[in-house]
Amino acid sequence: MPDHHSYQDPFYGWTTPKAISLCLHKLKECSSSLPVEAIKKLILMSEAKILNEQTSTSSLEFLTKLSKKYSISIEHLIVIFNGFVHVLRLALKPPAAFLKPEIFKDDLRDLKFSEAIIEEFHNILFGPKRDQLYNVAQERDRPRLSFLQTFDWNLDVTLTTASLSRCIEPLLFFQFRTTDNRNLTFEVPIKKFNELRYNTALLLKEMEEVDGKQALKLLET
Repeated sequence: MPDHHSYQDPFYGWTTPKAISLCLHKLKECSSSLPVEAIKKLILMSEAKILNEQTSTSSLEFLTKLSKKYSISIEHLIVIFNGFVHVLRLALKPPAAFLKPEIFKDDLRDLKFSEAIIEEFHNILFGPKRDQLYNVAQERDRPRLSFLQTFDWNLDVTLTTASLSRCIEPLLFFQFRTTDNRNLTFEVPIKKFNELRYNTALLLKEMEEVDGKQALKLLET
């Protein structure tokens, strides 16, 4: 069976992220003093971090307790915890159907994670909260554009007088206010505004025609 790396990139990319490299380094340093059960708790806490679940104690308080219990630097534990969160976030970026369990395990083995850690990550990403985790991650990472909050317009007309030799063309003033508190203002002559209306209507008509042709092709097949 061919190596999946020959046709699919690792979930973390071709370069190991710095957060994960530091996490692996600190895990190696603490291997003799940090038991597997404590590491599993850190991974479970990273899952709660992704889901934004409210826990009885904050992440920092929990890390402080582990630091005192096992006589490990709090800085080391923060680096390890941050690396675990990073692994989950990267694994949740592709669509749920794209990352297969065995491929995910192989990628973690390439990173030199222990089998106990790999199994714990596997249980989280492919366990009962799988859909919830992916939905939370996709909602957080999707592009967010500002929305139109208010729209005002005004017509400015200058009437001819005895001192003017010609009639000044009316102007339309538009002002938009977006949800990110930006104010956008522009002006356009009536003639140009009518051109915009015409071209918009023409574009919509052409889109309807293309859509209709596509529907006919689907019916033929």
